[in-house]
Amino acid sequence: MKSFLKHVPHPSPALVIACVALAVALGGVGYAATVVPRNSVGVLQLKPNSVNSAKVVNGSLLRADFRAGQVPRGARGPVGPAGPAGPAGPAGPAGAAGPAGPTNTGVSPAVKNVSSNNDKTTTSTSFNDFTSTSIEVPAGTTATLVATFSAESAVFDANGFGSVRIMVDGNELDPQVGNDYAFDSRDDATETSSSLESHAVVRYKTGIAAGSHTIVVQWRTSSGSAKFRLDDWALSVVAYKQ
Repeated sequence: MKSFLKHVPHPSPALVIACVALAVALGGVGYAATVVPRNSVGVLQLKPNSVNSAKVVNGSLLRADFRAGQVPRGARGPVGPAGPAGPAGPAGPAGAAGPAGPTNTGVSPAVKNVSSNNDKTTTSTSFNDFTSTSIEVPAGTTATLVATFSAESAVFDANGFGSVRIMVDGNELDPQVGNDYAFDSRDDATETSSSLESHAVVRYKTGIAAGSHTIVVQWRTSSGSAKFRLDDWALSVVAYKQ
């Protein structure tokens, strides 16, 4: 055995030193590969496609980390609730005054009404006053008078008819019919003073000047043997401005 070891070559000191240096060098490289100083890796040290999903912390990337157009826009969300109403703004300036309206044509500057439930009977064949009233047309005004007379009436005891006319200042209102208007008539021989019917007459006159005017209702019977009765009557006069 000793004879065999005598023939095995021994490493020289230079070889031993070289091996030790190699081991130290290899150990230093491993250390440098596992411990990297902070902020020493940048764009130049990263290889293309070297950062993948496994290397990124989930939920850490922001929209600003992506190139414009790379992250698609999501669907439009539902409309939110209406916000509270804002305060009212200041009032605007007043508008210009409008044109003047039309004059009050057709306005009734005067109205007069009279009535009674007392009955009257006549046998006169001439017109006599039954009732009257007056109406005042304002100064500077020309008016149209419209007069309405209504009553319960009966013609009895003999054949004939009863007439009614309405006058203003002694002139008959239109239409002027004189003795030819029948307010009521005896339809048959059975009528009595209690055979009352409701009747009415409407007359008018235009161009009535300003001032006080007297309106008179007159009545008559066409035959002295026929009696004409009026009851529950009313007279209404209206002056309309022309």
